[in-house]
Amino acid sequence: MLSHMEYDWNNFNEESETERIKKRNTRILLVAILLFVLAAIALFVTFINRVPANVSSGVEEASASVIETTQQPIVSEESTKSGEGLMVAFLDVGQGDSIFLQSPSGKTMLVDGGEQSAFDTISAYLDAHDVIGLDVVVASHLHSDHIGGLIQVIDVYPVGAFYYPPFDAESETYYNLLDALNESETTVYSPLASKDAFIDWDDEVTVRILSPYQTIYSDFNDTSYILNVTYGDTSVLLAGDATELSETLALKALPNEYFQANVLKVGHHGSNTSTSFKFLDAVDPDIAIISCGVDNEYGHPHEELLLRLQAYGIQVYRTDLDGTITLLLDGANVKVIQ
Repeated sequence: MLSHMEYDWNNFNEESETERIKKRNTRILLVAILLFVLAAIALFVTFINRVPANVSSGVEEASASVIETTQQPIVSEESTKSGEGLMVAFLDVGQGDSIFLQSPSGKTMLVDGGEQSAFDTISAYLDAHDVIGLDVVVASHLHSDHIGGLIQVIDVYPVGAFYYPPFDAESETYYNLLDALNESETTVYSPLASKDAFIDWDDEVTVRILSPYQTIYSDFNDTSYILNVTYGDTSVLLAGDATELSETLALKALPNEYFQANVLKVGHHGSNTSTSFKFLDAVDPDIAIISCGVDNEYGHPHEELLLRLQAYGIQVYRTDLDGTITLLLDGANVKVIQ
């Protein structure tokens, strides 16, 4: 169990603790109702299966329809979209990262949550896609522009499992995240990278952890998870805020083939200290996504990085220019659908 620390939540954001608890309870109630409905459907299916063989074909068709419904995940977006492939949406949360993924079977994952102010954007997106809970949530690392919005996500949405790298941060945002996890009783994991390190999510999708390792990083950005999410022959690599040092260590530790991906979410919002030539050689992406804020104070993305991507002929999309960017990986090809 995570250590529990008390803070003045009224200073944390404008939404009161009572309102957050009310929202979370509403989500939990919806899940409970859905479970009850599924149980009722299961009883109905059992009854239908006991009907004599000479029943009408109409009843048989109804039974088949019910069985198909009961196989859908509890936490899902629209089933017609989820069945087409792996959907990956890079949300426009300003100067930060937040990535929503939905597997072909309807499993959901959220990687990062931007700053605290990003929660409204994330919540609006999830609600618009009928997501009432998340199977997996990942914090790529513990900087506020990646975990700030996750605190309210955990408060409001049921979360099956939460992952973050095992490197503590000394910040109030991090301690508030620990509080939220403690109160939610969500299962928490903190694996390091290795040849056999994965995030358990969906049988059809592989989520491989390529970094970080158990070492001392002088730049906390290098404690970021680098994840390769693969469906069929298509994949997207999420580099968090990893710099060239972390990229180099990972490439030395693991085969280059583990890094190959059609889509690269470039490291550190397009900083020139990330996404080195060697890393680009290994990943060999067709599409690069840069998540950054409009006219941000850091000058992201840096011109040197953009020239690097241009030299490789990579198609670039940016949340500061394009807004939320949604891709569909069907196992053979990648389509930009929004």
